[in-house]
Amino acid sequence: MPVYEYECQDCKEEFEYLLLSKDSKIHCPKCNGEHIIKKMSLCGFASGDKFTSSSPGGSACSGCTSTNCSTCK
Repeated sequence: MPVYEYECQDCKEEFEYLLLSKDSKIHCPKCNGEHIIKKMSLCGFASGDKFTSSSPGGSACSGCTSTNCSTCK
């Protein structure tokens, strides 16, 4: 089952949720709000000693190994 990233529009909490069915009702774990949007997720993979990351919209990510890269976020 896929894990998706969401953001609550009420309190701006970002969280992940294991979606068990497309009909699942998602609530914010912080405020129990129902105004939830699915975020575009980043993906990445490692091959040998090189890490490659992709981001929505084709940003200029250079595949850095930093976890706090301003071009990948």
